[in-house]
Amino acid sequence: VVQIDSLNTLNLELELNLTETTNNLNRTTEERDQFKQEVAEKTEQVKKGSKLSAYNFNSGALKSALKAKPTTRARQAAQLQATFTISENPIASVGKKVVYMQIQGPSGKTFQRMSSYLMETEDGSVAYTEKKEIDYQNKAIDISIYYDIREENLSKGNYKVNIYCDENLIGSDSFTLK
Repeated sequence: VVQIDSLNTLNLELELNLTETTNNLNRTTEERDQFKQEVAEKTEQVKKGSKLSAYNFNSGALKSALKAKPTTRARQAAQLQATFTISENPIASVGKKVVYMQIQGPSGKTFQRMSSYLMETEDGSVAYTEKKEIDYQNKAIDISIYYDIREENLSKGNYKVNIYCDENLIGSDSFTLK
């Protein structure tokens, strides 16, 4: 009887320890899941915060690639250009980056030198007109990208310029040719 009573007491202690350990494990699992969710949210915030932005646009057509004289006439245009500033961003990654310029004509068609001029974005593959590699050091940087018009005949109307970097649209501008 004494031995049975002793075993019952030990069994109750083991059950209590098992319940306590299970509760601690469940609490730890919940805390871990909560921390994982917080880390994912913070990572998303950092990703959004590290996105570059472009501003101070000056886009349009030039009469000649050598003289860089602006024109508003479609038939006089020899080159299309976009000049802009990429903003300072202390949490963006530094180093070599490729900045893509996409110019869409009045018909909505993107000017492309070759059909292989495609870039990956958050929304899938997008055609681009020209690109330029820069060395970004978390400071504001002025950039000009040019597109030489060769065989294309420009039509009158509104042209849209989109600038992409790190798979994101970082700025837009438009201009009109008569």
